[in-house]
Amino acid sequence: MDFLTLFNIYYLLWYALPGFILAIDLKNAITWDHWYNMRFHTNNLETAVAIFIGYFLIVTSFYSKLAQENGQKVIIKSRKISSIYSYAIFLCLFAMLALYIATLQFGGILAAITNSSASRAGIESKGDLGFFTRFTSAATFACYILLAYLSTKNIGQGKFGKLFWFITSFITAFTSFLTKAGRFNIIAFLLGFYQIYVVINKKIPWITSIIFVFTMSLFLLYGKNFFFSLSAMPDGLDAVIQKFNESIAGSNKESFNFYEFMNNFYYTNFSLDTALTNKNYDLRWFSDIIYGFLSLIPKIFLGGVKSPQSILYYNSVYILGPDDAVGAAVPTGILAFGIYSMSWPGLIITCLIYGWLGGFLQAILNKHLNSIFWMPHFYTIVAQLWATFMTSDPETFLQGDFMSLTSCSFLVFIGCKFYITKPVRKSNWQKNQDIK
Repeated sequence: MDFLTLFNIYYLLWYALPGFILAIDLKNAITWDHWYNMRFHTNNLETAVAIFIGYFLIVTSFYSKLAQENGQKVIIKSRKISSIYSYAIFLCLFAMLALYIATLQFGGILAAITNSSASRAGIESKGDLGFFTRFTSAATFACYILLAYLSTKNIGQGKFGKLFWFITSFITAFTSFLTKAGRFNIIAFLLGFYQIYVVINKKIPWITSIIFVFTMSLFLLYGKNFFFSLSAMPDGLDAVIQKFNESIAGSNKESFNFYEFMNNFYYTNFSLDTALTNKNYDLRWFSDIIYGFLSLIPKIFLGGVKSPQSILYYNSVYILGPDDAVGAAVPTGILAFGIYSMSWPGLIITCLIYGWLGGFLQAILNKHLNSIFWMPHFYTIVAQLWATFMTSDPETFLQGDFMSLTSCSFLVFIGCKFYITKPVRKSNWQKNQDIK
């Protein structure tokens, strides 16, 4: 699954399909109470135009000559195999340590999972040690890379060792998702294995695809109920099942509701519509990129100095209201981020740069898929990161994917050598021969 295919799926789910549904059946489409305010604002023609123009600019820039040719000039050579293997194990151990520290304030991992739903809803504070949760995603990166060693013969250490570290990293990654109560985290993690298979085998397993889409759709719909039911874990498995059933009965989700499912994806359209229609804000001039990095600094290191609020906060207030925005966050999505930054010129600049970056990265990685055994797995991680930014904003993206970005950067530094091919210059004699 290449970059643009993944992007098309994301764009359809987060922009095109929600926009279409809201346009044809706004009254029934919104089923969540916290979207209630948007009943009076959505269905703006400018929003539809922005979605169309954004897609056109991103795809055009993705396939631009500037992106493709520059990407083709970059040559990657893999360094020692043992160095990358050791690096993946280090990331796994680092994630385990981060998970242990982050859950200490709850009384351990089991207690953190029990309180995950309340913590995510803002009912219970994550505390000062919550800072360490962002490092647990290192296990996801390690899991994909270790899978490359496990699935490739005559590479790395003994098979038992590779299997042990792969399973360890998988369990660590999945456990960290349970402590965060994040549905999309689990879906993206499992989607990564599917992507790796498609990239390596260059074919789509249709039966597996249908099962995966169906299962993940159900999990997206009932995931909140699932995490809520985990609060009954101290009372045993039967109590968890009972609470899950009671939660479903109380939320009237006894059958699949397409509108209920799509409410998970409306926020990018609401954000875009708000950015276009709300005239009571000053342009951000892309300052939120800086504020996104500032948000990574732990409060303890700021000495009581408050960093400026990013557009994530203001967008949440505009959509939910000042009271409901407390403890909640509504990411802007890439299109609204561009509008908030510099109005329509900001949308154009953001989409062109975003599309170019995706095309450039794919052009670099694509030609090494067969020559470097771990490249399909690394390719999958980079493709997911690029596609994910489309659904978020700088602060949301950096907070959620900081460790994945850092892990990618260090892998490139530790495991790769880069060369830039230079165009061959013809001598005057060769030029004259071409003319003849």
